[in-house]
Amino acid sequence: MIVSNALAPRPRNGVEVRELDWEQVQGWFQRTFFAGEDLPSNQRTAEQESPIAAAHRILTNAMSVMPMAIYQRRDGGRYPMDVPELDYLLKVRPNSRMGPALCRKVLMSQAFWHGEGYLGIFRDRRGRITDLIPLPTEGRTIRKDQNSGQLWYDFTVDGLTRTFAPSELVTVFFDTYDGLYGKGVLALAKAAIAADAGAQRYAKKFYQNGARMSGIVSVDTDLGQEGRDKIKESFQRYASDSMFKVAVLDRGMTYTPIGLNQQQAQFVESRAFTVEEVSRFTGIPQYMLQSGKQAYNSNEQQQLDFVISTLQPYVTQWEEEFQYKLLTRRQLEDGLYIRMNVAARLRGDNESRSRFYEKMIGYGVYCPDDCRALEEKNPLPDGAGQRFFMTKNLDTVEHIISGEGEKS
Repeated sequence: MIVSNALAPRPRNGVEVRELDWEQVQGWFQRTFFAGEDLPSNQRTAEQESPIAAAHRILTNAMSVMPMAIYQRRDGGRYPMDVPELDYLLKVRPNSRMGPALCRKVLMSQAFWHGEGYLGIFRDRRGRITDLIPLPTEGRTIRKDQNSGQLWYDFTVDGLTRTFAPSELVTVFFDTYDGLYGKGVLALAKAAIAADAGAQRYAKKFYQNGARMSGIVSVDTDLGQEGRDKIKESFQRYASDSMFKVAVLDRGMTYTPIGLNQQQAQFVESRAFTVEEVSRFTGIPQYMLQSGKQAYNSNEQQQLDFVISTLQPYVTQWEEEFQYKLLTRRQLEDGLYIRMNVAARLRGDNESRSRFYEKMIGYGVYCPDDCRALEEKNPLPDGAGQRFFMTKNLDTVEHIISGEGEKS
């Protein structure tokens, strides 16, 4: 609306004005630009803000695509292990409703919004794990037994409450100060969420009004209440029904706009600052949020930094929590551990992968069959792909050590 929220005046030299204190002015601007709505920073509001929603999608997708597998440390080496019941849960189906990638995405989503993500561990009567089910953080309360000090986690879903012991939950954090309660984006970026919500609502209101600002119509005479009402109704009708048409003022009327235009409000700059804030809180590079520099070389370096600085702490936390909660004490003593494949996140184009494999084979880190497995290829026949090579004349390790591979 253009004139309906204008400051109500009182007579003074043919122009009616009224003095307002600062709180009344702020209230008027809120009613004018935000339709009197509050600016909450809850999940529903944040999901509607493009930088927050994009950060959520990027981070949850990144964690979802890194598969988990079980390995064993023995004789100075690390070897893949088959643990059938856990392999099925980690690689095929953690529960009847979702696959492993979706399960990890939901778990990270709960941690992203609320600071904590919980995975319920369900067992049969023999103690074997049958399901891993993400639980809603919003319906969680933590109780502490005053006598034993034991913690209990109560989850309420659709009016039903179930209690879990800490050993029955895989718990991951977005951020935490005490290891018990998490801090999610809704808590850490509250101001940024509210600011971006305000900017979007301002833009909506601005364009709903035909990109016009509110204002005051003044005349050189005292119209009385009836005259003022007629002018107000006329301008309201013009604003709503005659968008982009010309308004004709008569009887010495003067229209004075009130408010800030997009340039004065630094609207575009404020939206860019919100993206920067979201990047700071989540660790996601600005270019992944479709902002900042878009140079290929720098973006490639930022992508690597994103994996090392942002994802790796979550990966380490998840690996430690999953292996402690899912593996038995005997399995842990035997050197079994759970590993997330970060290489799946770094899987790039053909040329980048070729250079990576060349270096890994050339320095004896991978054998050819290791690289073929990463490309979903079968091993070379007769075990030929199991031999390791080094860069010195690209000979086998045994020949280099024995000197048989030396060339004059």
